[in-house]
Amino acid sequence: MEIPYTVHARPDTGLYNAKIGIWLFLASEVMLFGGLFSAYIFLRVGADYPWPVWDLDVKLGLINTAVLIGSSVTVVMAWASLKLRRFGQYKLYMAITVLCAGVFMFNKSLEYSAKFKHYAVKLTDGTILTGHLPEDDHHKTIPYQVKFGDITALSLTIPVKNSAVTADPASYVVPHLEGEPKFKTADGKEIVLNAASFAELRAQALAKAAADKKDSASVQLTAVSPLKAAAKPADIFGYTETTITFRDGTVATGKLIDDKMTLLVDGIDTRAVAQPEKSLAFDQRYLAAWQPTFVANRDHHIAEFEKHFPTRDKSKSATLQKESLFLKLHSSTPPAAGEAHGNKHGAEAHAPAEGGHGHGHDYPTVVLEKNDVTFFSNFTPKLNTYYAIYFTLTGLHGLHVIAGALVLGYFLVFNGRMMREDPEHLANRVEVGGLFWHFVDLVWIFLFPLLYLL
Repeated sequence: MEIPYTVHARPDTGLYNAKIGIWLFLASEVMLFGGLFSAYIFLRVGADYPWPVWDLDVKLGLINTAVLIGSSVTVVMAWASLKLRRFGQYKLYMAITVLCAGVFMFNKSLEYSAKFKHYAVKLTDGTILTGHLPEDDHHKTIPYQVKFGDITALSLTIPVKNSAVTADPASYVVPHLEGEPKFKTADGKEIVLNAASFAELRAQALAKAAADKKDSASVQLTAVSPLKAAAKPADIFGYTETTITFRDGTVATGKLIDDKMTLLVDGIDTRAVAQPEKSLAFDQRYLAAWQPTFVANRDHHIAEFEKHFPTRDKSKSATLQKESLFLKLHSSTPPAAGEAHGNKHGAEAHAPAEGGHGHGHDYPTVVLEKNDVTFFSNFTPKLNTYYAIYFTLTGLHGLHVIAGALVLGYFLVFNGRMMREDPEHLANRVEVGGLFWHFVDLVWIFLFPLLYLL
């Protein structure tokens, strides 16, 4: 049975089935992205912190814009070539379209990778330091870790009934310990703590708890020799000077060795500080030498703004706030007097190479006291609302690019028989795929200025 109007259009509407379907689908897509764009606007207007401006790589975004526009042209050329039965040109233009999609996603992966390596640390006075974590000799990032020493005992709590938190030291504790995890149980038996030995301990503890009609069992383990541990904040619930609590609820007794954070600083953002020149970043322990540079940069940009825009309110210019109160660092030492006002809006810095060198720059290294840090994160959705909606919008758009490229690639690679025997039907398919591809391009035309330029 042949389905009508798959190749030839209906005489009353001039449309064929797939074209009606794609327009209905695109209408739902318009509502989806329209809602997300509206959410972005409301979030930006109601933000209670300085909204990021000029934080993204504008050049890379502009290249991606040109790539997508070019691909929209080539997909039309592919459809036109197929209608004219120029099959060689059709294959060429369609291959270029799919290649452009690959280039777009490659550039987007570079942008995403830079954000996962770039960090922001918020200090107690509202100052935000941006930069990168140090690297080892193998160019691997050294994560920020809480370090404990002289660990002599572990306290485990095992609930009798199912619970969200239950002791599992073999998975949550042992991987963070240095040396062989040898412990003594309450009865003096010496064990190497692993999955098998803990399973035996757990069974015994639960049996005793059931006999005593208790809701949970407690197990105490004493280290044969003092151990050390190092864990990322995400791997623990919390710590004090003498204890560290892992994610399974296990409490290790020891001594806090180090909870300081080392950062290669490439930016000082004081937009949320009441007195920027007195920012905690300029404390003698940190970047005191950069305070004169900051003041000179701020005064220079304010003077230039007043010169060119004498009637405008300085407090309402997001660009001025960024240029005058967000100092970009391009060297490990402050520049000479008279060269301190080179701060310009631009893309975020990328991960430095070995020794803190990145893109020809050498960044100052700062060791931050834990008591001075309120929050830190790489440039991912958890950093702030801007990056949450940035990843949502660009990630969803990226999925559309991949889906569109797969469909167009399928037409190119697997529809050879249809191209030879029923080219008009294939032309209809390519036209429908092209309409979706134009929509993907149009969404990016809105995304680029919204996220990168405004």
